[in-house]
Amino acid sequence: MSTEKEVNQDPQHAALIAVRQAYKEADTVLQSTSDLEQAYQLATQLAECLRELADEAALARAKSAAQISKAEELSLAGLATKIGVSKARATQLMQAATREQKGK
Repeated sequence: MSTEKEVNQDPQHAALIAVRQAYKEADTVLQSTSDLEQAYQLATQLAECLRELADEAALARAKSAAQISKAEELSLAGLATKIGVSKARATQLMQAATREQKGK
């Protein structure tokens, strides 16, 4: 985990640290809930929220890959090499970014 000084030096990671902290706080509340049914409901809501955030992060990743591909005029193979994924995964990322763009 990063120290406050490191966060100040690297603001790109501050939001990620805040998300992790928010999860820890939610988990603490969940674990301290004495009503087991309420704890289950809270855990369900937390899981749904995290799934939504994961989906949004995956889309942001796909958009970033598409931006890299466009900016550097890369083929799918070139993009795959550049970002360290298989060509099939690069294709999936590009398709997801394209679907999002068409959906706007």
